Amino acid sequence: MTNDYDGSKVDLERFLVRYLAEERMTRRQLLQRISVVGAAVALAPIIAACATGGASATPATSSAPPTVGPTVGPTVSTVPTATPEPTPLPTPEAELHIWNYADYMGEGVIPSFEKKYKVKVSTDFFDTYEGMYARVTAGQTGYDITFPASTDIPGLVTIGKIQPLDLSLIPNRVNLGAEWANPGYDPGNTHSMPYMWWTTGVAYDTARIKETPTSWTALWDARWSGHIAMLDDQREAFAAALIQLKFSANTVDEAQLDQALTLLKQQHPLVRIYSVEDQTYMAGGDIWIGHAWGSDIYTVQQKKPSVEFYIPEEGSVRGSDAAVILDGAKSPVAANLFINHLLDAHVSAENSNYIGYMGPNEAARQFISKDLLDTPWINPDKAIVAKLQELLDLGLDLDKYSTRWTELKAGI
Repeated sequence: MTNDYDGSKVDLERFLVRYLAEERMTRRQLLQRISVVGAAVALAPIIAACATGGASATPATSSAPPTVGPTVGPTVSTVPTATPEPTPLPTPEAELHIWNYADYMGEGVIPSFEKKYKVKVSTDFFDTYEGMYARVTAGQTGYDITFPASTDIPGLVTIGKIQPLDLSLIPNRVNLGAEWANPGYDPGNTHSMPYMWWTTGVAYDTARIKETPTSWTALWDARWSGHIAMLDDQREAFAAALIQLKFSANTVDEAQLDQALTLLKQQHPLVRIYSVEDQTYMAGGDIWIGHAWGSDIYTVQQKKPSVEFYIPEEGSVRGSDAAVILDGAKSPVAANLFINHLLDAHVSAENSNYIGYMGPNEAARQFISKDLLDTPWINPDKAIVAKLQELLDLGLDLDKYSTRWTELKAGI
């Protein structure tokens, strides 16, 4: 008997029967599927089984893990997947309330934010830093954003008076210089963003003092008795003494603080005034040499060019203010977006050019005025920066400074 099947022909009927049995499908159901999806798709598993010479039409289960990727439909060519739409920003609140120093923000900063986000911004100014800080610690100020000194950030976090930032709304933080991206007072900038920073040093009137002083000791020089000013700031004043003595400006060692107090007592009879109004006393004629903040003296020089400033060779203090969102803020989305706005390179540069302070924004440097960048105490080189100390929150140990400061001011 002759066998007409020579291995080159495929018994479609056999594979069709097997496929229908495995899929528990009748011929009528197969015909209905063909009418819906077409013969090519409906018969594809049967044709594939035939091509393998008798393998089951149902694929064998594999032990390999599935690969993750876009699902491709049964078409000849792959359809490109669309780029996912970015997550939309949450809608900011209609109003934002800011509490700040006077003249501490560029004139166009708020209008540009209002135009971009359609948020109405109102700003009030505090009379003194101490008054602002007292109200913040008491709570319920009614404001969304304010600008405390970096030294006070840890304490405000501890007592829950400032809320964590939503860093997803502050992508401009990538513009921060490396030294500001993870500050000791607020690791990871979780509760604050650096705003402006400054140096502390010595200002003097070249019309009165003909030599060029370079040390803290000039503020102890008896030749200038009655014409010396010191900042009325216990941490800054003690820093001037402690750094001369080669101690940390943040020491809590009782013996070291006693040595610093002794040095400040030696200076006390020479001092005409203790005041934080360094712009006022250096612009007048009674003070020839004074303890001062560099950015303030940059402003004084515009009216009185004979005033100079230097960072003492022994080292000095670097201070900074930070933007924070207060506990109980009614507009947290708008507040986070405004802090992001402050970190925009052009906005940060506008603030620096207006105020005379350097911001922590590395990307802004290209837009800052050359005069400001060329001022050595505003934009000190790395060797000077390495000798600057940031004043830290001392917690209860601050009382060690306060009691000695009271003793000094009492003239004991």
